Amino acid sequence: MRRIAITTGISLLIMAIVAGFSFGYVYPEFNQIDQSEFTYDNMLNNKELYKNMLLGILIILILDLLVSYTLFRYFEKDNRRLSLVSAIIRIIYTIIFAIATLYLVRNLTDFEVTNQSIVANFQNFEFAWNVGLMIFGLHIILIGFLMKLHNRIPKFLYYLTLIGGISYVLVHLLKLNSPSQFVANLEMVLALPMAFGEIGLAIWLLVKGGKDI
Repeated sequence: MRRIAITTGISLLIMAIVAGFSFGYVYPEFNQIDQSEFTYDNMLNNKELYKNMLLGILIILILDLLVSYTLFRYFEKDNRRLSLVSAIIRIIYTIIFAIATLYLVRNLTDFEVTNQSIVANFQNFEFAWNVGLMIFGLHIILIGFLMKLHNRIPKFLYYLTLIGGISYVLVHLLKLNSPSQFVANLEMVLALPMAFGEIGLAIWLLVKGGKDI
């Protein structure tokens, strides 16, 4: 159990770092709505950076599958059925995320690439990913309940995780139905619980996870 906890914690932290690079730094460099007429030239001049973003996404996808399994193993003694459902939901999210990523890959592999096709691929990616992140939010909510059942995990961590899961569902449901400045502001406000729910769990798993088994 200690080895599973460490593996999960390290994987979650690596995902957070890689996601920060791929989506916090690189993705906004290419998906600039106000400069869409320069998108093709931007990609042409920064193709290696774009490939590094895709490599980062591949790493995230692999680690997502690993964490689906290790979280199931870690929490199965608390509630095997709930832990299994949580793992399946995360795997479903990962599959949707992988399918969404194919739109980003098309920006490199399509025979004829234009500014319009690149922008369309970004839009299709974000739509599919928003659907996936709603499902991911359900996974995080279930992880919050499992953290509560585990007893050893501090209350503030599973409360933060539950809030983070609800925030994922709410924000990405709104982004699908009525994207607006209000939704963008709401996402900024809820960014903390969305980000630090899993990061908090990762740190706890590295420091204390499995030691009580």
